Amino acid sequence: MAGAVAGGRGIWDETSPLRQVIVHRPGPELERLTPETRERFLFDEVLWRDRAATQHDLFTSLLRSRGVEVLELTALLIDLLEQPPARHELLRAALEPAILGDIAVQDLSGVLTEMPSQALVDVLVAGITVAELRELGVAPRSISLQRAGSDDLVLDPLPNHLFTRDPSAWIGDVAAISPMRHRARRRESLHLETIYRRHPLFTGSGAPARILAPDLGQATTATVEGGDVMMLSPRTVAVGLSERSSAVGIERLAAGLLEHGRAEKVIAVALPHRRSMMHLDTVTTVIAPETMLRYGPLGRLETFEITRAGGRLVTRARAADEMDTVLAEGLGVPSLRVITPPLDAYAAAREQWDDGCNVLALAPGTVVAYERAAATNDHLRSEGVEVLEFDGDELGRGRGGPRCLTCPVARG
Repeated sequence: MAGAVAGGRGIWDETSPLRQVIVHRPGPELERLTPETRERFLFDEVLWRDRAATQHDLFTSLLRSRGVEVLELTALLIDLLEQPPARHELLRAALEPAILGDIAVQDLSGVLTEMPSQALVDVLVAGITVAELRELGVAPRSISLQRAGSDDLVLDPLPNHLFTRDPSAWIGDVAAISPMRHRARRRESLHLETIYRRHPLFTGSGAPARILAPDLGQATTATVEGGDVMMLSPRTVAVGLSERSSAVGIERLAAGLLEHGRAEKVIAVALPHRRSMMHLDTVTTVIAPETMLRYGPLGRLETFEITRAGGRLVTRARAADEMDTVLAEGLGVPSLRVITPPLDAYAAAREQWDDGCNVLALAPGTVVAYERAAATNDHLRSEGVEVLEFDGDELGRGRGGPRCLTCPVARG
């Protein structure tokens, strides 16, 4: 089991020294990606598992070399499943009769309940096929499984678990569980919620002050994903109003934070709804207390401030030309410094698609970036930013950069 981080847990801004993160090393779930399944699982391409794992190891080694404690998601889940109550809770929530069917749930529950923890984590993350279920000694009784082919999936894999930023976000000392936009990712949030509620590292003195969690078993339009969430300052959080995070979701998150005094202001940033800009951190990230890296062609965007007064939520629309003023106020600085690489439209679009703006701040003015975003990295260095590069071309084919690969749980 990983050790506890000293000095408490929480995320109060985007750039204080990073101390502890949750990551997921890509594994057998990537082998479920094929030309036929990739769109279903929200991928543009089929990733090479071994190369992705090797690159992820380089990434985590870099983090550790800078003093960051790295918590591996599968290790946390294995710890969790050693506790019978947690195992029962997780399986009951993961095996949904409304999706799998009552008889299939009975079959799966019977065999998975008794499975060793490591093997069970492999199933929960990589999924299981009809043939693999039969190899465990189960003769499927449900109508749907009797009619399915041997290679058909009974429980879907979670290849997007690689991007641990999205299923949850720490906002101060609050763990906000993400109601994900696509069903293909919703079990990821279930795993993080159970870890925060049950794992010894996140109970007692290591527990979040509050867990904001939706009913993950219900379809909802109130979606928010962690890649859209940015802690600008201890009392202000920005959230991208994107193709993945809805206005209803942002309002519900704001209500949960403001009602209990965990924030004073939530800023919704109205993003274009494009695949290339699926989250706020695909176009901009905070790299120093007064500085943001930004995709040049993004332009200015309309923002909406949500505060609380007289027991009610209050909104204020701000015009696009006020965007930098709004963000500076959120960061608590007199003015915002925006770094935009001087690239032509074609080069800028390529680097943005290659996660050039999706950098992970390890400390003020120190970031981790993919080496393939060469022009952006060179420009950052010319502006005095320390850029730590690693080869992440295979990881990036999943449409996520270094920030996407981490769920920070302690800074400062």
